[in-house]
Amino acid sequence: MVLEARAAPGRDRRKVSCFADDDQLRMIVLATSVATAGLMLPTVRRARSSKLAAPAMNLLDQIGRAMSGGGGSDLDLPPLDDRAPAWEELRAQLDAASTEHERSFRQRVADGSGPEAMALASKRTFDDPAAQPRVTLYRDTAAWCPYCEKVWLLLEEKRVPYAIEKVNMNCYGEKPEWFWQMQPSGGIPVAKVDGQVVRESNDIMMAIEGVYADQRPMLPAADDPRSARVRPLLQLERELFSCWFRWLTSGFNNGAQRINFEATLDAVERELGEGGGPYFLGDDVTLVDCMFAPFLERMAASLPYYKALPIRRQSRWPNVEAWFVAMEGRPSYRHIQSDFYTHVHDLPPQIGGCQSVAEAAPYAAAIDGDGGAWGLPLPEDDEHQPLAHLGLAPDAARRQAAERLLANHAAVVRFAARGAGRPGFPPVSAEFSDPNATPSEAAVPLVDAALRHVVHALLAGPDAAAATLSPLEPATTVKALGYLRDRVSVPRDMSYPAARQLRAHLNWMAAAVQPRGFSFLVS
Repeated sequence: MVLEARAAPGRDRRKVSCFADDDQLRMIVLATSVATAGLMLPTVRRARSSKLAAPAMNLLDQIGRAMSGGGGSDLDLPPLDDRAPAWEELRAQLDAASTEHERSFRQRVADGSGPEAMALASKRTFDDPAAQPRVTLYRDTAAWCPYCEKVWLLLEEKRVPYAIEKVNMNCYGEKPEWFWQMQPSGGIPVAKVDGQVVRESNDIMMAIEGVYADQRPMLPAADDPRSARVRPLLQLERELFSCWFRWLTSGFNNGAQRINFEATLDAVERELGEGGGPYFLGDDVTLVDCMFAPFLERMAASLPYYKALPIRRQSRWPNVEAWFVAMEGRPSYRHIQSDFYTHVHDLPPQIGGCQSVAEAAPYAAAIDGDGGAWGLPLPEDDEHQPLAHLGLAPDAARRQAAERLLANHAAVVRFAARGAGRPGFPPVSAEFSDPNATPSEAAVPLVDAALRHVVHALLAGPDAAAATLSPLEPATTVKALGYLRDRVSVPRDMSYPAARQLRAHLNWMAAAVQPRGFSFLVS
């Protein structure tokens, strides 16, 4: 797996502006939720000394040690009868089963050439591995920020060679001092375009379009009749965002806010029709589509989960669905978009909390994986998020999940062992964030064996893996596997089909050692 550290602070009880950075939160809460680049290598950063005095940090450290039990004793586990294949044997199995395209994956990440590697790559060179990037995009480590995403999508569509520097969002951890010097507000994205620092996502997009106007133009020319529609459409995008944000974060006037959002989405539907579709300005994608994409994507995930309103595959909004289908047919977007599960659980710490209605419970259960949604065998399609456009067969998705685990298995094992260890301090309310958690050292060998069985099942099938299953202590195994399962993230860790397969096989393993079942539980 290629898991990268992500830190997510606890939710402030205030209504925090969506996706906004908040220095005051950084003073109080150290946060991180991990996912995968290397598969989840957590990093813990202290608050900047300029924001929190050393005595206060020392006090927090002392309190943290006291609350977590200081050194404390570890688990008392029975001796391990390890029957799982060795990592080296599993690597050989993967190599034997992999296609040439899959075997060259790491090289494509290194040289920035393959679109399926773009979430992991530090540069993108497209068809010329020797190309020198003229743009550096400073985007979030989590590959989650919507404002970074729209700049990222524009670069991919224009095929402008670019380098990537990953920086934490404030709500996911500390930023390095050099970034604060470049961007005093701490906000991302930031870009260097031909050496010039540009801040704010819209300004970055316009700068890129201006400097590279002749390379795949993404706005109509001034004398093009379509140009008159650009500004009103961008205003409509902000209106739609506002309606969505107010409704998602409010527990009051649900009916009225739903009507308001639906009316605004009706306006989007009309504009798509008037443009001739499937895109906002006609038959090809433009900068306008890049602006809409990150937020329509998050609306499609969050509104069923929290408000019982699916906007995909609905007869009321056929043009919106046609737009999604067209976007998902583009490799640039297909390898950037995240899955519903990642979105619905990443949203709350960003926006100060999402408010659910009771009618949304069935949608939430399906997206979270309850009721067999993440059981084996996996259904070929997802009722809520279509899979056909992803173009990854189930066997290829399983190999991708196995490759991600094998790539950094030592770090992943220790990360998963945090599920059987001690929680960190200060505590955080963001569901997947616990930057100071301590892995159980006693559980590490057990977790290592369990994850080797998972990889074996991904490569050879559950029946073959079950034939040599180790008798693992159930409670500890289930905690560790659940901890890992809940933190696998798209697209940073792997594609959605691969993440789906990994989550399901982690569930299979947990159920195998604890036959009573393994219900979905956010840890």
